[in-house]
Amino acid sequence: MSSINLLHSAPDPVKEASTPETLSLAGEESTFTKDYSTSCNSSKDGSGSGNTDNEPVAGCIPCSVEVQLDEAASETNNLATTVGEFKDWCGTKFFSDLVAEGLEYLNQPSEDVVMIYECPSSNTDKTSFQNVDNYFIHDYPPTPVTHSMLLLPLRYSVMNGDATSVFFAGQAPNALVAHWHASIPGFKEPHFIPAIPTNAKVHAYLPMEGFENNVHDPDVHYRLAGKDVINEMTDKTTNLLPNTKTVRPCIAKVTHAKGSLGIFVIRNDEDEAEFAEFLDISGNPDYVVTELVNIHQNLSCHFFMHPNGDVIWFGSSENLQLADGTWSDDSTIELKKQELYREMMAPYVRDVVQYCLLNGHWGFAGIDVLFDFDGAGYTVDVNPRVTGTMPALMAAQLLNRSDLEIGKFRKSSKYTYYGGCDELMAKVEAYNAEHSEESMIIVLSAFESEPTKTFCNMAVFGKSHDGCESVIESFLQTR
Repeated sequence: MSSINLLHSAPDPVKEASTPETLSLAGEESTFTKDYSTSCNSSKDGSGSGNTDNEPVAGCIPCSVEVQLDEAASETNNLATTVGEFKDWCGTKFFSDLVAEGLEYLNQPSEDVVMIYECPSSNTDKTSFQNVDNYFIHDYPPTPVTHSMLLLPLRYSVMNGDATSVFFAGQAPNALVAHWHASIPGFKEPHFIPAIPTNAKVHAYLPMEGFENNVHDPDVHYRLAGKDVINEMTDKTTNLLPNTKTVRPCIAKVTHAKGSLGIFVIRNDEDEAEFAEFLDISGNPDYVVTELVNIHQNLSCHFFMHPNGDVIWFGSSENLQLADGTWSDDSTIELKKQELYREMMAPYVRDVVQYCLLNGHWGFAGIDVLFDFDGAGYTVDVNPRVTGTMPALMAAQLLNRSDLEIGKFRKSSKYTYYGGCDELMAKVEAYNAEHSEESMIIVLSAFESEPTKTFCNMAVFGKSHDGCESVIESFLQTR
């Protein structure tokens, strides 16, 4: 089996996997689901650096990148060029409030802003927004349309607030909105609109074609969302490798994938062949190859980059390793460890925020950092957008229950309540009324796909990990 070399934006199509030559893989962007038990990239796992005797092929993203910052971009509209203070989220300013405040700081109007939480697709024409010619999003095979258009946007809308409107392609279930009012202290109901006004200034989840008036420069936004720019943002990350053969195991990652799509662990020639097949059928997307981290702890943090340079901190979450060695889909929130996690994550966040500001970007973001058994950390993902766990972290703070120190947020779209949405909400309200001393459920998103099937994103806050998981599993199944 020949090795796969990364050719970033190479013009040639993929060669046949059976050729004895080195594969050059690139092309239009899309992606494919791959379940992997070892979380992505890094080094220091005993396999070596991989950038010693093997030179990258011509056109390959080099293993060390000279940073070229666009400082001119940050000199407009009063945008700060250096990182300011780290501040806790105040609990009263929601997503739309923070965006409006940022625009006011930049002397820009906010009254016509529309928040869009639906992700554009490059692989289906069934969603509200498609990126066909620019800003390709690797979502092959595409997420079910109902999830992209309904479940995920509702999850973010719960914490939108009422400072600006929210585009939503469906209708928020009345029972869900009533649950938000009943269970989330200080909740502000969002104003949903079914279409984008012609005069709207769009705050996009990710860059989208077709809108000229955007809160963020879509070219900059798209670049910052790529996994190929992380090594420019920080030196606290994993080494890039020239191909999938030099060091194994290694990680191959599509640069602009949706969620965890397009991430492969390459341990042997069989894995490499599978990755080559994926590239072939998914349109030959650009990708990077990195070293693998021997993971001890998998942390994420979630924040807002104010244009004045301050970092508004929503909190940190953790993905825990399960007994079988795989990694949980759930985001775990431990309230008593939030200060510790912020101290651990701050140096990695500071690098990313500094890079974003110098490139003229501000707003929501989240980063994933993997810590090895020696305590070294590696930034392996940067998401310049609202993140899936932000609403759960905000809900935990709004509950203000120090006795409920553990939170579990089941954000995967594959979990289902087998019954109608009204029935689900009634059972949740009954549970909360009876068990409020020991745990609380907050349904952040739900939609009824049929009378006996409701997809749901659920958070449970309680006193133990097992207790929270038990409550979730009593409501949601994957069958």
